[in-house]
Amino acid sequence: MNTKKSQLVCILLALFLVDAAGAFADQVLSLRYARGFKVSPYAGCCLVTVHPPWSEGGPTFRYLLVPQGHAVPEGYRPAQVFFVPVQRVVSLSVTHLAYMDSAGLTDRLVGLAGFKYVNTPSVRRRIDAGALKEAGQLTNLNIETLIDLEPDLILAFASGSSYDVSSKLLEAGLPVALTIGHLEAHPLGRTEWVKFLGLFFGTVPHAEALFKQIEERYLRLAKTAAQVSKRPRVITGALFRGQWWVPGADSFVTRLIVDAGGKPAWPQIPGTGSRPMDLEVVYEKALAADVWLNTGSWQTIAEARAADPRFSEVPALRRGMVYNNNKRLNPWGGNDYWESGMLRPDVVLADLIAILHPDLLPDHELVYYRRLER
Repeated sequence: MNTKKSQLVCILLALFLVDAAGAFADQVLSLRYARGFKVSPYAGCCLVTVHPPWSEGGPTFRYLLVPQGHAVPEGYRPAQVFFVPVQRVVSLSVTHLAYMDSAGLTDRLVGLAGFKYVNTPSVRRRIDAGALKEAGQLTNLNIETLIDLEPDLILAFASGSSYDVSSKLLEAGLPVALTIGHLEAHPLGRTEWVKFLGLFFGTVPHAEALFKQIEERYLRLAKTAAQVSKRPRVITGALFRGQWWVPGADSFVTRLIVDAGGKPAWPQIPGTGSRPMDLEVVYEKALAADVWLNTGSWQTIAEARAADPRFSEVPALRRGMVYNNNKRLNPWGGNDYWESGMLRPDVVLADLIAILHPDLLPDHELVYYRRLER
């Protein structure tokens, strides 16, 4: 077979696999960091299983992805059925929008929850053009609007709390897929959920290629920062309703700090989530911190001092080494850190390295972080 014929066969085969949108995805889809879902073949279709960490040994969520034009296999195990690639999509979280934009899929969006939180330019243009319906807010969804939109897929998220809405949507007979990428421990695990989206959208090759590019840059940056001889001590968070939420040792926040060449203030707290602590305990750690990150809504040093006068004695604050991840806010307060930043942990890591070790990335301009104004 000559070269041109070989290339044609490869192109046709690739198009067939993409068109099947999942029938053969199990053969090419690899998961390196994400722990919340798995993919397996099922009678020529693709079975996606989501494992919520809050239901250890309990129920899982299963989605059978059937290529458009194919019949649902007989005798399949109970699972929601989605015919893929899906065309009409509602997203209840902004975390999905950056990937949809990167893959040129925002024209498949028909509805969103909470317009004001959106930063992605292509989605904002669709909002401004009246091409999208707002399905209420996450804690107060308009079920009738969702039904009228006739979506092929509603992307929801959950955390095991009373605020989860997926069960209500299922009761209404709506096609809901649960995403829990926000609960992944590794920053790259969060990003790897683009492969989950790729299965539904029929864009697995794009998702794989994009993730590989992000992963390679993240690991390259982490390798650079791992060589530092001194690690600055880092405290994160701010006072909220009388308590301070501290990230666990296995959380994605802690992993980012370590990979950026920092030393977390609480390396001994187990778990992937956050734990509330009293201000007195936090204050003691703050007195020994070199850098203070992720300070909630604060934009100035004055706001930090106003929250509690004792903060004026924190060395990091006195030296102006306080940085917040709210550089990219839209006019309504929507923070792009929780949107495109979840797709690009490599950019977030570069920001943190530039803060903790500016000599390693002297030309890097902060993207998601900003130094609090004095």
